[in-house]
Amino acid sequence: MKPACRVLSIDGGGIKGIIPCIILKEIEEKTGRKISKLFNLIAGTSTGGIIALGLTKKDRSGMVNTYSANDLLDLYVKNGKDIFPEREKDLVSRLGSMFEKTRDVTARNYDSAGIERLMLEKFGEARLTDALIDTLITTYDINSGRPYYFSSRIARLKLNEGNKEENILMRDVARSTSAAPTFFAPNIVNDSNSKMAFVDGGVFANNPSVLAYSEAKEIWKHDTKTDSAYSKGVDAIVTADDKDLPFFMLSLGCGSSKSSVSYTNAEEWRTLNWIQPLLTDIFMRSSEESVRYTMQYLLPPFVNGNLRYERLSPEIDRSVSQMDNVSDANIEALQEVATSYVKTPEVRLKIDNVCKILTDGWKQ
Repeated sequence: MKPACRVLSIDGGGIKGIIPCIILKEIEEKTGRKISKLFNLIAGTSTGGIIALGLTKKDRSGMVNTYSANDLLDLYVKNGKDIFPEREKDLVSRLGSMFEKTRDVTARNYDSAGIERLMLEKFGEARLTDALIDTLITTYDINSGRPYYFSSRIARLKLNEGNKEENILMRDVARSTSAAPTFFAPNIVNDSNSKMAFVDGGVFANNPSVLAYSEAKEIWKHDTKTDSAYSKGVDAIVTADDKDLPFFMLSLGCGSSKSSVSYTNAEEWRTLNWIQPLLTDIFMRSSEESVRYTMQYLLPPFVNGNLRYERLSPEIDRSVSQMDNVSDANIEALQEVATSYVKTPEVRLKIDNVCKILTDGWKQ
């Protein structure tokens, strides 16, 4: 039986987007198929949102995606310094650089001109409704103080009703989802009713798997037109269930490093001491782990052991964990980490199983 909805979810992580690109490249090579032909829905946050849009943008034929996973890998490898150029130093930044604790939190935003030129080059005038398959991208509107979801499904529905407001340029969607606070300025998007100021969706959903699951359920309801035969009650304990929704989700992370803050260090910390570990470690890792935990409840395996959810994200050393380290040495190290990861026997088996499910379905 083939999954009725095959979902790909891609985390945020800046230059560490190299990691999911290499995993996806492996899947494309093993299956001999474009990612847009393997999945029904792709969701992404921040760098994962850029990858998701690249994998769903139509080529000139309108039949397959313009960019392969390898093309998107090249985007990071060859253009990393355009995305994260050297930060301009003003007086406050210079003063901060004199002190280890304040260096990062006093730095200016990166100049967004580089990433905007790159997004214009890659996405041109393509709009959200031009996505080959359903696409969901996260961001946060600081004007309204609420999460905002760029959904190709909703954009198409509203466009059919004559409403063009949701049909935003892909390059604006990419810029919005990746506007990480402390790294880039918010992205301003105007519609006929208001001005929206978007920041990185990672502020609330660095791992968008749960949102992808919700979107998949909505797509499923509209596609079936009737009450689904795959209804499921709510159990307090995770149990296998042969009557659950026939979904399969592959969730890809950008790698995470194990880190901790000792009580003896944190006991005397002031607000300034907390800012950097909160932004770079605690928020992102806790979000990743809580979503992974939740997804095991939402998509447990079938009774016969067939998986409906797989999470692939390597543990990485702190030396390569910075999302804006675009040095040649770090980019090369990230490629080595990801390449070694997909070649380990355990992960290779997992990827083989994923490819089997995506192409042939679950074993009976």
